[in-house]
Amino acid sequence: MSLRHSLLCLLALSTLASAADKPAADPAMKAVVDQVNATGASLMPVSAEGKTYRFTALNVAKDFTDAGLTPLASIADKITSLDLARSKITDAGLKAVGGMKNLTELHLENTSISDAGLDHIKGLTALEYLNLYNTKVTDAGIAKLTGLSKLKALYLWQTGVTKAGVAQIKGKLPTVQVNVGWSPEDDAKPTPVAAAAAPAVAAAKPAAPAPTKPTEAPKPTEVAPATSAKLDPAIAAKAVVYRDVIAPILEAKCVSCHGAEKKKGKLQLHDFASIMKGGSEGDVNVVSGKPDDSLMLVRIKLPEDDDEHMPPSDEPQMTKEEVALLKWWIATGASESATVAAAKPTADVEGALATLLSKGLPKTEAKVVKEEKPKTKPLTDAEKKQVAEITAKVASLNGSLMPLAQDTEQLRLSVINATDKFGDKELAMLAPIATHILWVDLARSKVTDAAADTLAKMTNLQRLHLENTKVTDTILPKLAVLQKLEYLNLYATKTTDAGIAKLAGAKGLKKLFVWQTGVTKAGAQALEGQIPGLKVNVGLSEAEIAKLTALPPAPPPAPAPAAKKEEPKKDAAKPAAPVAKKEGTQPAAAPKPEAKPAAKPTPDAKKEAPPATAPAPKAN
Repeated sequence: MSLRHSLLCLLALSTLASAADKPAADPAMKAVVDQVNATGASLMPVSAEGKTYRFTALNVAKDFTDAGLTPLASIADKITSLDLARSKITDAGLKAVGGMKNLTELHLENTSISDAGLDHIKGLTALEYLNLYNTKVTDAGIAKLTGLSKLKALYLWQTGVTKAGVAQIKGKLPTVQVNVGWSPEDDAKPTPVAAAAAPAVAAAKPAAPAPTKPTEAPKPTEVAPATSAKLDPAIAAKAVVYRDVIAPILEAKCVSCHGAEKKKGKLQLHDFASIMKGGSEGDVNVVSGKPDDSLMLVRIKLPEDDDEHMPPSDEPQMTKEEVALLKWWIATGASESATVAAAKPTADVEGALATLLSKGLPKTEAKVVKEEKPKTKPLTDAEKKQVAEITAKVASLNGSLMPLAQDTEQLRLSVINATDKFGDKELAMLAPIATHILWVDLARSKVTDAAADTLAKMTNLQRLHLENTKVTDTILPKLAVLQKLEYLNLYATKTTDAGIAKLAGAKGLKKLFVWQTGVTKAGAQALEGQIPGLKVNVGLSEAEIAKLTALPPAPPPAPAPAAKKEEPKKDAAKPAAPVAKKEGTQPAAAPKPEAKPAAKPTPDAKKEAPPATAPAPKAN
């Protein structure tokens, strides 16, 4: 199960558990909640007041049909978030969704929805997030959405929407961020060869709410082939695609978290049978012959700041060549025994295969050794009790404190649904368990510089979101003591060059986001010089944005055709034959201006109000 899905499920359980201790203020509402939750779906209040609700069919998606929405009809105006991803919902079923006039978030990814279904939701004027990934919508369909003036994020991966369609909707809704993912053209683009002695270094990637193209990951030298490399026919005849190509890739990039001993999300990738079995999502991990439907490949291709992107952003990433090899293997049937020659390598993978197998077949017994992070000590009974008590307090504020993953007791804090009430005082409640917390998301909350003392106690903290808060340079010296801090987001805060200079002691820092702050490029470069491997993202200046979005100059009009020179008549008595008009003699019309460019994205907008989700992407 993905981190986002775990968050939803655990939050649902904690909310329902706390609600069970109180008499229901509205018996009719309680009846609907009980009816829905009895089916395995989840209907829960968005906030402690219980005025609005979130619905997800996540746990019953495979069997959830249009009829499942019937119980929601009586409370349609109270639903603000609806997750129907991977369900059996149809265009007709969206008629019920059209009545949810206060809906702000709608997940329809991996459903059979088409343009016809969008007719039912084009009137949802409160909608801010819409995920149509892997549906049957086209340009004609999304043209119906131009009245959704509050729409901020629109996901259109693997749909029939073209670049022209995207330009059209962005012209009508200039602030919407449209994510179209990777196109076939992107897959076909050649990748430069990395020098053997100098691994390539990826450019800093802004954590945008809906990045249109995933940033290319660093390319290890072991798979950085020249596109012109030729595959040895003798090796191709002996090499087995799964054993000698796919298994080593998964061993290097995936097995440390999804292996024989450790299986996050109930997923194991250490052998063929486990790969095909899949994890908590079922047998959709690898769908033979269908790479676009294979969840493993889908998550690898997600933007790196998406909660469901794999591998996690702080782990070695798949190279473009490795992704191409996985896609080719799945497309050719995901066989366990087929040889490279029998699988008939395509042009886009032949170079990668040639480089990978150039030194002979890999020894199957040799495994890539990956440095294991030290294991934490299990919590004592007293510590578990303390964590449970504080978790309940956070949940009462509609925040979320839960395990970072299924197989760990280390914690993650998110106040995405409690930003209006979570401040320094509330954060101080976590001080007794500070050392158990690894990720903290305080974006848009009420915290100030006074939060520094509590945060400084989180000595194992790895990721910290402070974007859109009132923190200033004052908080930064105390954050510098967090030696395990790898990611820090200060977007839209009152920080400056002088402030980030005080972070020089945080030697573990790898990513720092300072869009729309007082930090300059000079200040960013100075800090990068102090911390090896650090990338400071200062965003784009107004001048850079203007340059990138400027319309191309119109080409000069084609010259008028030269006057035809009359030839002497050979036979005056014979009338001249009429001259056929040649096509293309008219001057070329200047191209129409492109649609108005979208407003500059803000880094790391949350998916959960949305995903990330998981689809609205949040940097993770």
